[in-house]
Amino acid sequence: MRSLEDANVSGKRVLLRLDLDTPLYQGKVIDTFRIKSALPTIHFLLNRRAKVVICGHLGRPNGKVVKELSLKPVIQELSDLLNQRIIFASDLFSESTKTAVEELSDGQILALENLRFDAAEEANSRTFAKKLAHYGEVFVNESFATCHREASSLIAITEFLPSFAGLLLEREVGVLTELLSRPARPFVVIMGGAKIADKLPTISSLANHADKILIGGGIANTFLAATGIDVKKSLVQEDQFGNAANIFKRYKDKIILPTDYIWHEDKILDIGAETVGRFEKEIRGAKTIFWNGPVGYSEDEQFAIGSVKIAQVIADTDATTIIGGGNTIEIIAKHDLIREMSFVSTGGGAALELLAGKQLPAVKVLD
Repeated sequence: MRSLEDANVSGKRVLLRLDLDTPLYQGKVIDTFRIKSALPTIHFLLNRRAKVVICGHLGRPNGKVVKELSLKPVIQELSDLLNQRIIFASDLFSESTKTAVEELSDGQILALENLRFDAAEEANSRTFAKKLAHYGEVFVNESFATCHREASSLIAITEFLPSFAGLLLEREVGVLTELLSRPARPFVVIMGGAKIADKLPTISSLANHADKILIGGGIANTFLAATGIDVKKSLVQEDQFGNAANIFKRYKDKIILPTDYIWHEDKILDIGAETVGRFEKEIRGAKTIFWNGPVGYSEDEQFAIGSVKIAQVIADTDATTIIGGGNTIEIIAKHDLIREMSFVSTGGGAALELLAGKQLPAVKVLD
């Protein structure tokens, strides 16, 4: 993978792809984690007097201009964090935008509007990418969270500009790859959340490397039901019963499922105290920990107790701790535990696919 540290960016226009898909409330950014994660790369470029042209997306406007999905408030937040003015171009390819890019001075920043306002972005259009490439002399991908996608600003763009991995993207890939190659042992995985179809390949892959896999959240319901436990009205994915049963049978010496639960209206919404205790024992004995997905319905505080306890136990260990997934990060951020973790990944789906042994398209093109 070509590293930004090997790129000649001094005085050059650098097209910087960021992960700007951050939650807004009433037009204000409410979670700055992903924006802050990009700051080291931005500072790296500014310190070398690069002219920085930022691009990215927000939400799913489906190729249409949606005022509520403008990147303007996100860019304003970034400007505040950098304590530096950022020129905002509200039209992607207007003459005024082209002129503004051409007139950038060394160390200045310009940000483009939401790339997904044009349907060509998600179509991985070479034509769109070629137009975008006119804004840069070098391309830097600092959007690990979207590296499992095929988009013009991730894939096709690399045909037209010398392309490099951002500092964080390079570290993300390195940290997660090392989990599969040489983790300090015991290596314990905690997997939760609701999207079992997305996580089964990762569980299957990690089971070949981990010593224990602790499963909670909605995905545990499917495992429990697939192994004959009555989960009543709990959220399950019946089409995944066969896959879940096969994985559990193959790795039953490694997989630990909940043995008691917090019920509400005949639905399992959190793990019980006994399960928390069993999970805690495994976590405290670990040397490496990877956690992705809450072990309960964490959107409701009364069913987030298990997840919060798990977060606190992980933070209290001396193990190498790697955290991934938006809801998981929300939990540790809410309880001021981010700094207690060794590494917090910005990538949800991208991290899961990498850990499932898949190649990420937007990383492959940087080789």
